[in-house]
Formats: sequence, structure tokens, C-alpha cells
Amino acid sequence: MPPMPPRVAILGAGIGGLAAAHHLTVRAAERGCPLKVVVLEASDRPGGWLATERCEGALLERGPDTLVTHKPAGIRLCERLGLGERLVFKPAGRIDILDNGRLLPLPAGFALAAPTRARPLLASPLLSWRGKLRALAEPWVKPRVGVTGSDGSVGSDRSVGSGESADESVASWVRRRFGEELYRRITEPVVGGLFMADTEELSLAASFPRLAGRERVPASTAARKSPPPAAASLDGGLGQIVSALVDRLPAGSLQLGQRVQGISREGTTFLIHRAEEPPLTADAVLIALPAPVAAALLSELDPSLAGELGQISYASAVTVHLAWPLQGVERPPGFHGFFVPRTAGSPVVAASFVSVKYPERVPAGQLVVRVFLGGALHPEAIARPDAELVELAASLLAPLLGLRQPPLWSRVWRHPSSMPQRRVGHPALVARLLARLGAHPGLEFAGGPLGAYGLSDSISAGEAAAERLLEQVAMSDL
Repeated sequence: MPPMPPRVAILGAGIGGLAAAHHLTVRAAERGCPLKVVVLEASDRPGGWLATERCEGALLERGPDTLVTHKPAGIRLCERLGLGERLVFKPAGRIDILDNGRLLPLPAGFALAAPTRARPLLASPLLSWRGKLRALAEPWVKPRVGVTGSDGSVGSDRSVGSGESADESVASWVRRRFGEELYRRITEPVVGGLFMADTEELSLAASFPRLAGRERVPASTAARKSPPPAAASLDGGLGQIVSALVDRLPAGSLQLGQRVQGISREGTTFLIHRAEEPPLTADAVLIALPAPVAAALLSELDPSLAGELGQISYASAVTVHLAWPLQGVERPPGFHGFFVPRTAGSPVVAASFVSVKYPERVPAGQLVVRVFLGGALHPEAIARPDAELVELAASLLAPLLGLRQPPLWSRVWRHPSSMPQRRVGHPALVARLLARLGAHPGLEFAGGPLGAYGLSDSISAGEAAAERLLEQVAMSDL
């Protein structure tokens, strides 16, 4: 009787877990390495908050609606899944910031956390002349000690060194380099909205590694060459990635409604404990779950590792889609969306105009808006009733767009504990997690625990973890 092939258990069927399962299956077949992959998912559907649904004649995304092109893992996966012909590349559209009841455009060349071009910044109505001059004085700001500038110079502030002390918050870095006004009126709403985070605590090194350790921001080359499209989507929605991944898994490998209660080990074999079922044995385990869930599962196997994981917190998010007839909109938007600063005091952090970004996805003659609420600064939002969330979103939009009637329809989705909060010191925490993992051959993480953020990061992290596990399993069979 031939020996049983090694079994790899993947815990979590979000995009990271599914990408890992697909990668394992394909690479094992390419290498001629017999392998059994089992994906255990607690909920009744795969994909996490990556899903596309039809509502009132519109095609809506539950979660992300784009793949960033500067991180190619998502694009490449779509091509490998046979979805390449459905890729639609979108040029970057105008994004505004809500400023004292007005929607004002983000200056061209603003790279999420910092400006890279002087002329658009000088022309921006978002900053006073004092704020503009302070931001443009950035090249003359004295570097901190231990931080190497792009010119190779080293500063002299000994509060920055190696390990956790080498990190600082996004708020601290932007204030230090560009001043309080640029941080408060531009960086905070943009970065806080994108990460659903408190920028006073958000790690610069984890969120913007290309800026961490730099004491100069390079000038943009956008004026000298035409940049490629910033984002892509799929004709028919990004939820197709989930269904394509599931379709390519071996029959029976995806098991829904399987809530794992813990992980233990007997010799080199992992035991995955489930409610009312005997333990599932596995030669290797890949955990593709939020850090707090992973910590609970590992509390018996490795309390220290579980304790480190428990330090990573998550914020919840809510998305509300609303629609109005265009003839009732006094000031129809011609741009993609806007961010809301924390100074507005609203649980709304951003809004995206679906009917502008994807006019082919909505009924003719309708304005469809997607509003984001909650995040680290407004944890109470997710517990509000649907009607209250719709009212909060509509009341913020009404004076900006000239809306005089209630929405035609609305759709609310809640995403509890979905946004990892990478606080100052997160890179050092990840290093400790990886060191602890070294004591457990055959155990890997993917996704949030190690800092993945967004679709492309999650796909890349899942595939990388799968490749590491495949190497370990293949070596153990020699």
C-alpha cells in the first residue's frame, strides 16, 4: 500500500489562504510532489470580505474594488487563473479632501504620506501660505540621528536606533518633515482613510517602508514620463478571483463551516482540534487568519508566540452603498471620491463615487456612492443600526452634492475586525514572530499577522508562505 501523501492544512479561506492553497497545489504538481491540501474555513463562504454582488441592478464590491499595479501579485494571479482578458486598467482619478464643508482636490504628486512636487502644492487651496512654505522647507529640516538620508548623511538624534526605536508614527514623521498643517489637512485624512487607522499610532516603517529611514523625499518623475495606470479591476468584479481559485482546488479540499478551536503537536504531526469532530492531523499548517484568532489557536502550542500575536489589534469597518437619481443631484461629482479628516468628527472616513469610477456597473441615470465608516477612530460605528448608518452617510453627502431627497436604495456591509493596525514597532514585532516560528518547523503565517495589507499583499504573502511550506514538506520526504 503506497504511503499517504503529506497533508498541509490551511486555516482560513480568505484571499491569502485561497492563494496559498492554489499555489501549493500547482507547485506540488509541477515538482511531482504528492500533497494533500485541506482548507478549513469557519464561515459558510470563502473569500472573506472579497466578494462582488448585484443589488438593485448595480454591481457592488463588498471589499476592495481595485488591484494596485505597482504590486503585481494580484495581476499575475488573475492572469494565471485565466482572468487576464477581463482585467480593466484604470487611470488614477481625482481625489478630494473634505475641508470645512468644501471638497478640495488633493495636490498632484502627493504620494499618500508626503508631497513629491512643489508646484501643485503651491497651488493647492488646502494649505495656507505658511503651511506651504513650511512643507517646502523639508529639504532643510535637520535629520534625526541614526536615520540615513537619501544622500547618505546620518542625523544626530539618538532617540532613533535599531529595533523598535528605529520606527516612528506616520504622524510624527510627516510633522517633523513637512509641518503640522500638511499633516492635519492632507496626510491624516488620506492615510487614516486608506488604512482605517489612527495615524498617531500607525507605523511608518510598516506602512511606508520606502520612506522609513529616509530623511528626504525624492522628487516625482510624473512630469517627465507618463505613469502606467495605477489600478486595475476585473470586468464583472473582483469576486471572480475567489470563485476561480475555489474552482481550481482539488475536490473536497475546501471545507466550510469548520471552526478550529486549537492546535497542538504530537512529535512532528500537528493536531487541529475542531468542535464535535476528531482532530485533523497535518504535516504542516498555514494560518491565514487575523492575529487575535491565530493567537487563540496557538495558546497551548506556544504561549509566547500567542502573546506576541495578541499585541496586534484590528479595527472594524462598515461600507454603505447609496443611490440617487442623477436628475435630483444638484452638484454631480466628476471625480472618484474624497477623504474625511478626523477633525470633522464624523464616523465617515471616505467616500467613493462608484458611478464615476465604474459607470458600466450601475443603472443609467443613477449616482451610486460607496461610503466607508468606522476604523480605529470610530470603533462604535459597526454596532449602529443599518438605518442610522445610512442616515449618517446620506447626511454628510447631502450638502456636498446638493441632495434633496432620501436615497433610492442602500446596502450595508459590516466587516468586523478586518483592518490590521500596524502600530509603531510593528516591524520589530514581525521579526520576533518569525524568530518564534523558527521553533515550529511546518508552521507558517500568511496575511495580517505579518503585515500584509490589501489584496496584492495578501496574495503575495499567501504564495510566499506556501512556497516555504512546500520546501519544508519536500525536504522532510527525502
